[in-house]
Amino acid sequence: MTGGSIVLKERGFQTTGRAASWFFPLTFLLIVALALPRAVQASSDVYLLYRQWQSYDWPEEVPSATDVSRSQRGLGWRRQGAAGAIGVDYDYQALRIRTGEPANNGHLHRLTFGGRWQQRLYRVQARAGFAGTSNMFKYQTFHRDVVNGRVAMFRAMSEGSPLSLGLGGDHRFGSFRWHPRVRWEHANNSGHWLMDLPVLLRWQSPGERWELRLERTGDRWATLDQAREVESALYLREWRAELTYRISSGGGLRPAVVLGIGASVDTRARYRDLEAGTLDQRLGDALLGSIGLGW
Repeated sequence: MTGGSIVLKERGFQTTGRAASWFFPLTFLLIVALALPRAVQASSDVYLLYRQWQSYDWPEEVPSATDVSRSQRGLGWRRQGAAGAIGVDYDYQALRIRTGEPANNGHLHRLTFGGRWQQRLYRVQARAGFAGTSNMFKYQTFHRDVVNGRVAMFRAMSEGSPLSLGLGGDHRFGSFRWHPRVRWEHANNSGHWLMDLPVLLRWQSPGERWELRLERTGDRWATLDQAREVESALYLREWRAELTYRISSGGGLRPAVVLGIGASVDTRARYRDLEAGTLDQRLGDALLGSIGLGW
């Protein structure tokens, strides 16, 4: 122990107490929440997701540059109860930047667990896990940025009030930061409305067949270059608007099928380039399509 920082190293994994100071309290919070008593009646489901973006035009006129392609594949499990929900999620994103010398291979993996819980006036949303490039997991060569998570805590203004105030911490706007949150939720004959500023606006039709959402998304992946010598991180963030339609509710072994169409706006990627140093590139705007299956 040096200078108040604890270093842990096991099979290539190392982190520091200072860097992980937010991660371990978040993990403790998740464990406590999972241990809370649950309602007897609960439902669980499994989902598969595929999302494809239109290629991004490279923001600068570089003769050797090609368009940036991006796709996402995901799967997960959810368990919904009266007091909240828990789940496990895995997704793989291929973000292929083919110009310069990026210190990553563009294959981004993320595994997280967490959920949301509500107790009278209080609501907690939290998740924790690991996010990194494929070569980190293949060769088990990890560094401290591989641990990841997000958390938000709200308090309703009063019993039954649709308005809650809170605080959230995540990578949606780049590096991990805390920002105030305002949450308003209401249901009427026109559907279910949710406003969670500054990160989400959502509308669901009666019966949840249609859904429209405008969301701020962003996260961090730990990265290694091809030689596994340069440790860095990639930050990907965007504003995403998406309209989805559930064309089949499923039943038995038949999955529910959800189709989506939308757009990513002001997509940015910050990463290490072996020649140019740290770059913060605006990839631009792109259309996207998605298909989801649920059981």
